Amino acid sequence: MVVDFDGTLTLRDVGDEICDRFADPSWRDEERALARREVSMVAAQSRMWPLVRASPDALEAHVRAVGTLRSGAAELLDAGAAGEIDLVLASGGFDFYIEQLLAPWIERHAFRARYANRGRPEAGSVSVSFPHDDLRCAYCAVCKGRVVQRHRDGRPVVFVGDGVTDLCGARVASEVFAIRGGALASLAREEGIETTVIDTLWPVLERLRAIGHAR
Repeated sequence: MVVDFDGTLTLRDVGDEICDRFADPSWRDEERALARREVSMVAAQSRMWPLVRASPDALEAHVRAVGTLRSGAAELLDAGAAGEIDLVLASGGFDFYIEQLLAPWIERHAFRARYANRGRPEAGSVSVSFPHDDLRCAYCAVCKGRVVQRHRDGRPVVFVGDGVTDLCGARVASEVFAIRGGALASLAREEGIETTVIDTLWPVLERLRAIGHAR
């Protein structure tokens, strides 16, 4: 299984919440251009994150405040840590807040692999970089479609996401779950991709257990 982070494992998009709180409002111009697919993730994020002005302590506190996990996420992660299901994390977000929120499960090796962009809080801002050149497409810094293909291993791959950049994963996955109200649900419908729309992650866990999706 390949799962997105912002807005999927979490109720809110943590990266957006950080920018909303600490960045110049012009960051929204980049987000809108990204949503319209007018610019790539690398171009948009490279311009957005230098607009953030916050200390590392303030960022950490805000991540704790906004980073509530979606219902069923903890149990899904626990199942990954127990080796009951096979989990791969693919995110267009940044490792500094993902690792903060998922630390208990990362320590227990819940994921077979994790892919995210790199963010370093420093000097009152956040410097960003995009280390996964081999997983980049024309639009995504971490292309979830390429992650799905990398981890197929001759088996069906379930994909779970919510946003515009998750469409690449949905196009090539064997089975797709989309968060209700997110862009992925409507985009997948427009493309005729069979999708199960969900509010919690419990249906995903039940499905993975049913098909025996262990490591």
